[in-house]
Amino acid sequence: MIDVDGSMMEGGGQILRMAITYSAVMGVPVKVRKIRAGRRPPGLQPQHLTTLKAVAEICEAKTKGFNLGSMEIMFTPKPPNGGTYNFDIGTAGSIGLLLQCIAPIAAFSDSTTRLRIKGGTAVRWSPPVRVLDNVVWEALRQMGFRGKLHVLREGFYPRGGGIVEVNIEPIRKLDPIKTESPGEIRLIRGYSLCGRLQRHVAERQASSANMMLEDAGYQTDISIRFAQGNEAPLSPGSVIGLWADSRPRMFMGESALGERGKPAERVGAEAASSLLEQLKSQTAVDLHTADNLIIWCSLSMGDSTYTTSSLTMHTLTAIELAKIFTNARFNVEGRPIGAVRIQCNGMSLSNPSM
Repeated sequence: MIDVDGSMMEGGGQILRMAITYSAVMGVPVKVRKIRAGRRPPGLQPQHLTTLKAVAEICEAKTKGFNLGSMEIMFTPKPPNGGTYNFDIGTAGSIGLLLQCIAPIAAFSDSTTRLRIKGGTAVRWSPPVRVLDNVVWEALRQMGFRGKLHVLREGFYPRGGGIVEVNIEPIRKLDPIKTESPGEIRLIRGYSLCGRLQRHVAERQASSANMMLEDAGYQTDISIRFAQGNEAPLSPGSVIGLWADSRPRMFMGESALGERGKPAERVGAEAASSLLEQLKSQTAVDLHTADNLIIWCSLSMGDSTYTTSSLTMHTLTAIELAKIFTNARFNVEGRPIGAVRIQCNGMSLSNPSM
């Protein structure tokens, strides 16, 4: 059994999710202790518990400590099973973070996995689901990942209630990813969405972002989405997501959420300025995608190499966890602030069902 200190480095839910993912895909029991020890409140919260129970169902795992507030869990999985699953986070907890945990497991399962998930699609501290699909999952598709998702309803804080359907096909092995140089940007694509608010909120977000990006010399294609009827969120909210469309491919995206009292123009400008700042680094992967890629690169065959705009604590934590669970080797060149080059020689994990 692999023992993981949940308070190490970043010390948040990322450690728990990654440890459970490695346990499930590699078939090794794991104990995670001091879960979120430095957070307030510490221990498992509803969104973490939903993720753990979801993985346990997929893997028919034996578990211990799966209760709210628990600071130590044990997890002994069987090989993951494809099939049809329904998961309800029950709050505005992030669907994107749940998928961050489940997607690698589904990719190494025995058959197609179909998911219907309810929760938050655009919430703090995680990429909106549509940005996840168009940036992070686009990078994973270069590695052979075969996943598709469809947002049926957006979910904002506090009620959540967003609905996302996901289809993931199993693969035999993951290819390495090699993306170091920034591509030639043809367009900055994206969407600006609002629900249970006036349509002009989404329009103003997009207009502000367009103005800033065009002033910087980029052409844009930002769609306006006004969620109503069956697509209307349970709680009012707005979001804007942006990403670079380039050749060769780069995986740069950013987003911003609307808040009460925060002008729509500021929301759009916030997303655009953050993306422009990262594009200045002349790298190929944004700082959020960089930490998402670590687990996939550590499981892939051969050498992966990518450059990113910044070396975050999330990425460093992901690398340390990869070393604990796998024999993957890493080399990181650069400073925490500024362009960074990450190399990974993966463990070449093979799906025993294929």
